[in-house]
Amino acid sequence: MTRLFVTDLDQTFLNSERQFNVTRFTTILDQLDERGNQFAIATGRDEKWVRNKFGKLVDRMHLVTGNGATWRVKGSDQLHVRNINSSALKKLEDILTSDAFETIGVIAFSADNMYNLAGLQELPENMQDYMAQVYPNMETVAHLADIPELLTSVTGIFPPIHSEEAIALIDDNQLPLHATTSGYGTVDILAEGVNKATSLTMLIDQIDLAPEDLTVFGDGMNDLEMMQLAGNVYIMPNSDDRLFGRGYNVVTNDSDHDGVLETLEKIM
Repeated sequence: MTRLFVTDLDQTFLNSERQFNVTRFTTILDQLDERGNQFAIATGRDEKWVRNKFGKLVDRMHLVTGNGATWRVKGSDQLHVRNINSSALKKLEDILTSDAFETIGVIAFSADNMYNLAGLQELPENMQDYMAQVYPNMETVAHLADIPELLTSVTGIFPPIHSEEAIALIDDNQLPLHATTSGYGTVDILAEGVNKATSLTMLIDQIDLAPEDLTVFGDGMNDLEMMQLAGNVYIMPNSDDRLFGRGYNVVTNDSDHDGVLETLEKIM
């Protein structure tokens, strides 16, 4: 039976420095190939970020990016995209920049480009530096509605204490949007009905696998839908408290100690 192993990235597969053990992971990919199994990334990060991080290894895995806003079958030239309804952008911007809570920044993504909303705080220097590497032509815009192309996602960056408040406010306004969080103060906004599980469902249908063939790893509430989809689930020891008590397996070691890679080795 072919199995598909799927992992979130930040605080799950990647360590606190957003790095991973390349040699160990490459060996695991080789072993998966030998056994006829497959590997996928399902992350809130956009595809350009993932490609920049994984280099040539990215061609050996399926990709679900932007929390499900985009997905690609391994080796395919076709990127599947679910865009946000542009009519919701003005109200969304009003919510994200509300005086009800502190907003550090708002960034928006199309399938190819990144935009930064003007008039907010300076993003952390390390975040600016990395974004500049991945998106050298990043634009600053006065309003989200000014962006001249369809958006796959919008991310609000807040002090962690305010992220759930922002999600609640978006939900209360009943916009055609889905808001979720990977933790650490970020709120990711997608088209209505879009999450990691919806894109994984379409992906596995295309490669002729079933939900029970999935083994997933994650740590945040933006992973919950794919955990509910999968036949086998592992959560990280540092996961969001709301993921515990659901009967999921708990990885022994955290992401700073190759917890996902160690677990994959044990499974194989």
